[in-house]
Amino acid sequence: MNKYFFMLLLVIFCTGGVAAQKTFLFKNESKIYDVKVSVENCGTEFAKLICNSKGTFYLLKKNSGQVFQTIEMEETFLSLEGEMVEKGDITEASGNDNLGVYFTDYNFDGIEDLGVSNGNYVPYGGVSYDVYLFSKAMGKFVKSEELSELETENMSVEIDKKLKIIETHTKSGCCWHESARYRFAGNRLQKFYVFTEDATSDGKWMKLITKRRVGGKWRTTTKRVLIKQYYRD
Repeated sequence: MNKYFFMLLLVIFCTGGVAAQKTFLFKNESKIYDVKVSVENCGTEFAKLICNSKGTFYLLKKNSGQVFQTIEMEETFLSLEGEMVEKGDITEASGNDNLGVYFTDYNFDGIEDLGVSNGNYVPYGGVSYDVYLFSKAMGKFVKSEELSELETENMSVEIDKKLKIIETHTKSGCCWHESARYRFAGNRLQKFYVFTEDATSDGKWMKLITKRRVGGKWRTTTKRVLIKQYYRD
């Protein structure tokens, strides 16, 4: 019995994939907030620390141990390969190579909003996020279904603070790409531009579809160009 027990321990330690509950403190994502994250299962994968399980996000004011909001996630996904320092039961995570939580101003009101990972559902396995906008009236972060959908269904989401627009990019295989632009109309997110490159028909022609929202209605223009000419230009 002892022989098999020690063989099992050897296999576990050699694989480096031991699942264990971990608590992380993200201190460099915001100048205002720290975020403590507790997750049920973590293990190493391709030299990264991957946590993919239930998670609890505790929001704290910078350098304060007092929690002012808690967000429970049925699923989250942390990909950590930045600098990590063990401090007791908490691991401080810093650097730009840690994915799973971030702050940015989505609705251009000058106040940081929050993104927390809901898994890895972005096309081709990227980290996906739920987005929480900070509500002055409520004094806390409130989930935005519209922005969460953008951050889950697209490969990338870019925020242009100068033009006050949000631009998404996604693709399917080699031959279909789409970009879309959004702006806020009051408190509602409104799509106003879509550009699609579609070369899925015969491998020779590229269909370019441009949609613009003008006066509350969509206007669409379509043209075809030779693929080899399009990419040469």
